[in-house]
Amino acid sequence: MRAARGWKLPVLLAALLLLGVVLWCVWSVVRTSTDLAAAADDARTLQTAVTSGDDAAADAALASLQEHAASAAGRTDGPLWSAMTWTPFVGDDLDGVRAVSTVLDDLAQDGLAPLVDTASTLEALSPRDGRVDLAAVAGLQDPVARGSEAFRRAEAELDRHDSSGYVGVVREQYRDVVSEVGRAARALDSADRAAQVMPSMLGADGPRQYLLVFQNNAEIRAGGGLPGSAALLTAVDGRIELARQVAGNSFGMTDEPVLPLTDAEDEIWNRQLGTFFLDANFTPDFPRSAELWRARWEQEYEPVDGVLAIDPVTLSYVLGAVGPIEVPGGPTLTSDNLVDELLHQVYLRFDDPAQQDAYFNAAAARTFEALSAGSGDPRAFVEALGRGVGEGRVKLHSFDAAEQAVVAGTRIAGELRTDPADPDPQVGVYLNDTTGAKMSYFLRHEVHVAATSCARGQQRLSGRAYLLSDAPADAAQLPDYVTGAGAYGIEPGKQLVSVQIVGPVGGEIEDVTFNDEPYVAAPVVDLEGRPVLTVLAYLDPGFTADVRWTMTTGRDQPGTVQVDTTAGVLPGDLSSTAPSACRS
Repeated sequence: MRAARGWKLPVLLAALLLLGVVLWCVWSVVRTSTDLAAAADDARTLQTAVTSGDDAAADAALASLQEHAASAAGRTDGPLWSAMTWTPFVGDDLDGVRAVSTVLDDLAQDGLAPLVDTASTLEALSPRDGRVDLAAVAGLQDPVARGSEAFRRAEAELDRHDSSGYVGVVREQYRDVVSEVGRAARALDSADRAAQVMPSMLGADGPRQYLLVFQNNAEIRAGGGLPGSAALLTAVDGRIELARQVAGNSFGMTDEPVLPLTDAEDEIWNRQLGTFFLDANFTPDFPRSAELWRARWEQEYEPVDGVLAIDPVTLSYVLGAVGPIEVPGGPTLTSDNLVDELLHQVYLRFDDPAQQDAYFNAAAARTFEALSAGSGDPRAFVEALGRGVGEGRVKLHSFDAAEQAVVAGTRIAGELRTDPADPDPQVGVYLNDTTGAKMSYFLRHEVHVAATSCARGQQRLSGRAYLLSDAPADAAQLPDYVTGAGAYGIEPGKQLVSVQIVGPVGGEIEDVTFNDEPYVAAPVVDLEGRPVLTVLAYLDPGFTADVRWTMTTGRDQPGTVQVDTTAGVLPGDLSSTAPSACRS
């Protein structure tokens, strides 16, 4: 009996110790989960406070976020939690929780703090009395760079962990964090680059001149919309002025391309790409459109140092910040009605294209006046412009090689990527109107791409694009300027859209169908190493085109799939990313 009691006591103590460890582990997981949930609430509060300009609330939210993040990181940084990551079934999940906790703590301490400290100076990016304070912009460079570096580290750390083995809810939450951190990292990278080049581009080192192109989404182009209006924008020591304004159609068509075209460009988009100012953005590659626009502009007017393009949807976002504007010949323009007024109602109100052009120019000038005067909320303006950039509606190209090198690779650069060493495959689906009308106001489209398999770094992709004509049944009765009046062989009320499907560098496009029927297309064209296939979609009012295809990427492209498409009339970002099949 004594011997029996002798071995029972150590076993009981071991069991109690094991129970205590288990309870500690459960308690740590619960407390960590509570800390992370509280930190998420703090982050949302912080975002709201910064956006609204409540500096006191932002400081309080940041302090709370730092406390909760540090608590979560402290609980997951130790030998017992490390041991827990080796346990069956839940070890991978706990490793993911530790990664998120560590990243969040790093961001709270080193990434967000310098940004919050300088949030009150964001209005420096907004003009005041026609001038941007370049000294204030320079003061943003260091904190933005520090924040950008912290988010890059966070993105890299999260990317080191394979979330495919996590349980469902943890996997989804982890991928949500990865997505949000990645989105913020890209935005801060763009902001960091902008802070580097803004002083010189705004004339800190001498006068600058830019071609400002207003793209009309009602006649869609791969790069955005028909360049209906163009203007000269000057910048000297931060002072910005809108000078010469001309209608896009005033340039006419040249006998020869303004710059030599490649055989691929000629085959895909024809000579119009280089001979017609209005068609220079048939290509989705904005640097190429900028070169063509500059060449044509300089044939008629003065030299320019860069090209900036913007669309009415972005202007509607800007009006949400600067407030309504009065434009002769129409109603007060607001953020709610500007797109409809500029892209449709103007054609119902004015029969004469010259009157339409005058109205467009007046609307652009009045918006610029309100903006340069510093009207409205500076933070809201920065957010509005950032939204336009993020949706691919604002493009910028500098002909200064050093400046362009800084901008390259960001959303605002609008490049068609052709580097075979890029591990992230880019898929493009771009739309060009061939109706010769303003029926794209009724065009709706979506693009979906998924990576389905991976073999030695080469991914198999499936793609699908929907195009819908949302035009009314009696669209044929709309004014001739809207329908095109059959001038290019398209019946009034209908529209013909040229869809360019652009595969990744070194990839292939196969198995194309149109509404579930095999589609016989023109041969695939090689555009600087990227396959391009054109599908023509003839759309009756209410008709939906369902285009499907499969692709393979080039070799050694195991990264996230970047899906780029043309911005439309409706607000929102139609471009997206698809998770890599090599990492799932």
